[in-house]
Amino acid sequence: MTRPPVFRILTNQSDSRVEIAIEGELDLATAPQLTAEFERVGTLEDVELAVVDLRRLAFLDSTGLEAILQFDARSRAAGAEMVVVRGPRPVERLFAVMQLDQKLRIVDDPDEL
Repeated sequence: MTRPPVFRILTNQSDSRVEIAIEGELDLATAPQLTAEFERVGTLEDVELAVVDLRRLAFLDSTGLEAILQFDARSRAAGAEMVVVRGPRPVERLFAVMQLDQKLRIVDDPDEL
């Protein structure tokens, strides 16, 4: 039996930018961990840009997507911008089906910022 990829959240802050890279499967079981990290990051002062990197995400369900959307709303309310780094094709497909590629700023590489 194949084990699911290990879920990890890697956060890096420098100056007014915070990068949150998500690895593994973001679903009902792991979304609370991401929400907790988003809440912790939301309390950091001077954050102007929050980058959510999905390149190492193997799976995303609606629960994980909701956590990302809530973080976008909190970021905007705090005067910060949230940018999503495009994930693999199955993850990207969910964003396209939900037409979130029209609502969120999505880039291919964080170096574009």
